Amino acid sequence: MMKHRLSPFKLSPLASAVLISVWSTGAVAESVGAQKEQVEVIEVRGIRASTEKSLNTKRFADGVVDSITAEDIGKLPDITIADSLQRVPGIQIRRNAGEGSTINVRGMPQVTTLLNGEQFLSAGSISTVQPDFTDIPSSLVGAMNVMKSPTSDTLAGGISGTVDLLTRKPFDLEDGFSGAALAEVSSGSYSEESDPKFMVSAGYNGERFAILATVSHDEVNLANYRFGTLNDGWAYAPYENDEGAECWFCPTTDMTGDGDFDDAEFTYVNYGIMNRFTERERTGATVSFQAQLSDNWVFSSDVFYTDMDDADRQMGITADNAWGGHWDWQEQHDPINRGMLSNGHNLYTAQDITLHSPRVVSHSESHTNQRESTNFNFELEYKGDGNFSGKMRFITADAERSHTENVAQGYMTNGLAHGLKRNDGSGPTAVNPNGYGPDPIPMRLNFTGKHPTLSVPGQVQGEVFGSNIDRYAIVSTYSENNYDEEANLDILRLDGEYVFDLGHLEKMTFGVRASQRDVTRNQYVLLAPFSNPVGEGSVNVMWKDQGLAAFDTDGSGGTPSASAGDITMGADTPFNFSGLPQGWVKTNNDFGPVNLGEYYFVDPRQLDDPFAFQNSLYPNNIRGGVPGSSYTVEEKTQSVYWRADFSNDFYRANAGFQYIKTELDILQNQVGASICSNCPAEVAQDDGDIISNRSFNDFLPSVNVAFNLQEDLILRASWGKTMTRLDLKELAGGLTISRARAGDELAASEGISPDLLIATNATMQGNPDLEPWRAENTDVTLEWYFSPSALLSAAVFHIDLESFIESAQWQIPVEDADGVLRRNVTVRGQVNGNGGTMKGAELSYQQAFDFLPGFWSGFGTAFNYTYSESESGKTGFGGEAMPLVDNSKESGNAVLWYERDGFQFRLAANYRSKRLHIISTPGAMSDIGIWTEPTTYIDLSASYDVNDHFTVYMSGSNLTEEYESQYAQWKDNRMAQNIYERRLTFGIRGRW
Repeated sequence: MMKHRLSPFKLSPLASAVLISVWSTGAVAESVGAQKEQVEVIEVRGIRASTEKSLNTKRFADGVVDSITAEDIGKLPDITIADSLQRVPGIQIRRNAGEGSTINVRGMPQVTTLLNGEQFLSAGSISTVQPDFTDIPSSLVGAMNVMKSPTSDTLAGGISGTVDLLTRKPFDLEDGFSGAALAEVSSGSYSEESDPKFMVSAGYNGERFAILATVSHDEVNLANYRFGTLNDGWAYAPYENDEGAECWFCPTTDMTGDGDFDDAEFTYVNYGIMNRFTERERTGATVSFQAQLSDNWVFSSDVFYTDMDDADRQMGITADNAWGGHWDWQEQHDPINRGMLSNGHNLYTAQDITLHSPRVVSHSESHTNQRESTNFNFELEYKGDGNFSGKMRFITADAERSHTENVAQGYMTNGLAHGLKRNDGSGPTAVNPNGYGPDPIPMRLNFTGKHPTLSVPGQVQGEVFGSNIDRYAIVSTYSENNYDEEANLDILRLDGEYVFDLGHLEKMTFGVRASQRDVTRNQYVLLAPFSNPVGEGSVNVMWKDQGLAAFDTDGSGGTPSASAGDITMGADTPFNFSGLPQGWVKTNNDFGPVNLGEYYFVDPRQLDDPFAFQNSLYPNNIRGGVPGSSYTVEEKTQSVYWRADFSNDFYRANAGFQYIKTELDILQNQVGASICSNCPAEVAQDDGDIISNRSFNDFLPSVNVAFNLQEDLILRASWGKTMTRLDLKELAGGLTISRARAGDELAASEGISPDLLIATNATMQGNPDLEPWRAENTDVTLEWYFSPSALLSAAVFHIDLESFIESAQWQIPVEDADGVLRRNVTVRGQVNGNGGTMKGAELSYQQAFDFLPGFWSGFGTAFNYTYSESESGKTGFGGEAMPLVDNSKESGNAVLWYERDGFQFRLAANYRSKRLHIISTPGAMSDIGIWTEPTTYIDLSASYDVNDHFTVYMSGSNLTEEYESQYAQWKDNRMAQNIYERRLTFGIRGRW
């Protein structure tokens, strides 16, 4: 494992010259006279004042910048950082459990986020460039700047923009002691919990030093639901394979019943109606200290701390084709012919389907995270009476995250419909003897209404389907995709500024920077030991499935199989729901807006601790390493920048460059022999290290010009080159291979056991040879500030992507679980694309109507619209050009607000047009687009100042309970829907 250390500077001659210039100039600069600079403290409170400050920041910015300022201490305009950012023109957000988590700027997610102007670590996104904004309590942030054009002194890292999160500084406080506190409670329309939040901020600003501390704690329960397919990537187009072509998922039957064998049907492996709840507990804290060491020197230090524990729990009814041998399971009631596949078969899709499901499962799952990060910042700033000023800054940070996933599949069917049996030595029988069967269960899937529905038959075998707890049993359980991550970050930078009095030349700024980020990831599964019930030996097993055998107990040879007479795992201890420990099983009929009925589930809370749950069923679980998905990466960067600022009464301009050298040491693991039975191929021995060393250089020039056409009219033009650091998982992740039970039909055609786990597909998670995203950006903006709180602006932009990262697929031969190579499987991975474009326009208008009389003077409004058109170079099923993933061609915001006599009200709407969710390549098909339909989210907030010290407030998010529907390639081919709840918050805020 590589050691964490800050490597010595390796400065180029240019960087060395700049460094010498900085400190030699500083050595001769005057250091006399001036007392601490007296700065007027302007308190920003309320919508109007926040708007005016944000517009002031934008107006005098060095480039194309949009700003958001907190309306009060601890109060951004919206509940989360991402939700507030979506009000900025050109920003689109992605949601997690209904809350904004990450953002796009002008349609692209390659956005760098800084903390007070520098890189930082977020525990929820250790290996990525952009943080998960749910990690960061919004009450810790005082303002946010979105920089859409590059400047040479801003840390490079965003292709389309950079977000700078700004915390409050102690010297900005009023003199003496001051503080603020809030307490609030939130509730959701589906979760119906009372979730508390508390924040306390206190500071002291003395004559020579100041300190500010803020602590925030909140607990939240978020309800969201998933209807339709449960995995976007599990799509196939099985065709009528009467000629015996090599296709493991293609039936030999006439699926459509039309008397020929030239048809194919689009399907997913499984569908379901899922209840999903996220429970989160989050604590954040900042402590900032500033001291005026002398007339010329100021010392500052900051600590930024976040800690979050969360659990994403889900339970629901799923219907699937059991992967192997049951691909002719659809009865399409409204088939649509979409055209011919390259293999000569006509492809049919449908929205009203009867699924003849060989397996119906009461599915329970829990994903947990424990995240913690600490960022330290130390600054020493010099401001003399002369022309030179400078700053030295050191940052050190660490973060860690532990993630677990745990699954319990409660079979409702008995397993005979897909040939899954148990055997305790007395002969094979149904794996869940009390379950429904042996025939498949007809489940009616319908996407034609407002919400997808999955209807169960009213009566099955003389009773209401799912009403009898004795029908349920845990047949399969496993814990996979668990990992521990940790990261360290060290940064040292020196910045200098020299002011000139030479006509147009105003000043020059310059600096050098060195950083090192170390990231380590260890991934594992849980393996339980199983002993040979009739002899010697033991194997470790991940998929603890009571229909699978681990040993050839009858001596017949070949793949162990219940049907062949071998004893299956746990055959003598069926885990019927009725016999599970008290508190393990619960009933649930909460499926949001869909009435599915009431069913029994393993309580997902029981799955939060994977070791405890797995050991209670199958004792002595151990960690089984996944070396292909475990890695260590050391990233070192050294950079130098120079910038010159020019101005006169007509214009302001800056021009410069940033030069960055990046060095990567990537330690991957050689995947050896498998260490388990009934598990993925990647759970294996670590056969040694694979070390890759890479380096690349980037020279990034930039120019920004603002012309003062009139006193209140500004024309801006900017040009620059940008690059984005790579997500480290995209560099270092390994190959994962998926396997599934062969099933009877494939077993018969290939002469193998139906219980053999066959290779189905693979994912290449990392590619050490990837190049960063690189682009050339051009912006032109016209801004009219026709009052201190009013703006009308228009902008056009063009982003020319010189290189970017995209998904690709290829075929490789992969062995089945018995070590025999029988087929090629599709591998999906990341490669560098050949270039693309993003271009568009932004329109923005905002105004306070303070020129109106009386009551009407309290109103204000804001509107913005963004058009962004992109090209990825990919084409879809019909040959149509595909855009970049997650870009909405159109997006916009509309805000109406009122502020007068201590009362504030704000109503906001956010719109996104359809966007490409992912590019999928279903089995037997070419690329298709999975699209998310247009959405409009409506939020509101209101507050009343009881007096100068107390405010009561409320807010509501997603008032209309907006949901997000997805379709595969064709608008009338919906395949999934995510349901989000409305949330209401009530609170009180105090200040002193």
